[in-house]
Amino acid sequence: MSESTVSKAEPDMSPLIVDLDGTMLRTDTLVEGIAAGLFQKPFATLANGAGALSSVPKFKAWVFKNIDVDYEVIPANEPLVAWLTEEKARGRSIHLVSAAYQGVVDRLANRFGIFDSAHGSSDTHNLKGRHKRKFIIENFGPSSVYAGDSRPDMHVWKDLGGAVYAGTNPAAARKLEKAGQLRAEFTRPAARLGTWLKSFRLHQWSKNALLLAPMLLAHAYTDMESVRNTLLAFLVLGVVASGTYLINDLSDLGADRRHRTKKNRVLPAGRLDVAQALVVAPLMVGGGLLAAFFIKPALALAMSAYVAATLSYSLYFKRVALLDVFILATLYTLRLVMGAIAAGVVHSLWLLTFSMFFFLSLSLAKRHVEVAASDSEPKVKIRGRGYFPEDAPLTLGIGLAAASGAILILVLYLVDAAWQAGTYQSPAYLGGIPVIIAFWTTRIWLLAHRGQLHDDPVAFATRDRVSYALGGAAIALMLAAVFL
Repeated sequence: MSESTVSKAEPDMSPLIVDLDGTMLRTDTLVEGIAAGLFQKPFATLANGAGALSSVPKFKAWVFKNIDVDYEVIPANEPLVAWLTEEKARGRSIHLVSAAYQGVVDRLANRFGIFDSAHGSSDTHNLKGRHKRKFIIENFGPSSVYAGDSRPDMHVWKDLGGAVYAGTNPAAARKLEKAGQLRAEFTRPAARLGTWLKSFRLHQWSKNALLLAPMLLAHAYTDMESVRNTLLAFLVLGVVASGTYLINDLSDLGADRRHRTKKNRVLPAGRLDVAQALVVAPLMVGGGLLAAFFIKPALALAMSAYVAATLSYSLYFKRVALLDVFILATLYTLRLVMGAIAAGVVHSLWLLTFSMFFFLSLSLAKRHVEVAASDSEPKVKIRGRGYFPEDAPLTLGIGLAAASGAILILVLYLVDAAWQAGTYQSPAYLGGIPVIIAFWTTRIWLLAHRGQLHDDPVAFATRDRVSYALGGAAIALMLAAVFL
């Protein structure tokens, strides 16, 4: 939670100069532009980024002119904005002076509507550090009070009349206070371990329990090598998946910030540094794939296919109607493939086919909620998706059909294979499992149709008591079939 402290001394009417990145905003506009550019125009962004070594201002200009960034929803430092609004109301002059490109500064100044002037970097001049201090003194006078947040701002505060601190380092604020410069403080908490863990979406690791299914269904749980490799694959895939979740969040920052629930995730909300996420995400994915190779090379190959499918979904295919949900179903099925490879058991075509239909239905349930709850105008695509609001009956119909197909495939498997396999002492107990899955799936669709399913169905199941009870009943039937 942000902390704000404002001096109670005599009201100060000296010009108030405000920085943009990390001060007025909870993030950096250039980093936001780079993140968006890596998904919109990856090769051009990397090429021009390399040129930034010789000319940072030109790179800033290129990003603004060529990359689509939703500046209207970049999270602001709300306590600071509220204070600045109060200062403006009592007649104080407030000016935005930032190292961001002039076009960006103009856009943000118009958004907040409290600045008397707005100044940023040009194509040739970077308005940062000592250059910014010189600009402020020459244009607003040495008595100006400057609001900043970072180490380069220490050069700006030098020789100015006062300081407003709006960063994440309380020690910097204490240093300014000791120097007698601090006029107000709006310290924000830095990202801690808990913040990072939230961004990793550890609750989504529950999906990776599918890796255990091939080992359990093949009754290989007495083989310690199969158990060890499967558990290691579960952990490695968790790390890789968390890295891909970060990449997905980075690719969809603008849309997530306009989403009714996703805007509260740590990355879209500005509680996690975008620049750090750009470094951590590929390290997690690359490190995980390397670890998978040492477990089994074939596992690394299957996991690479998983990453490729995930990234293609995040970069493009999530905006293609129907193909998006088929890819999501494929991602679940690839987990079963990886589980079979890790455990060293034969792939079951019955299991893989059931998985495709079952998870296609669940993916459509998630999409149906988004389509049905969309506030987009008719015949206008939902932002970030390939669907129109009027597609809700279609997602409902296909989703229920896929669920029915999954149950039928499961029943056929039990009759044609499980009963005949000779691995179950009492296979009749298995007949109750399709009934349980049918009830759970139709309940998911009932909640989705009512608009009460506010999360991914699998993630929902990890917090739902009914799902736990049904899962326990299914496990009990499986054990009864094996041992009774």
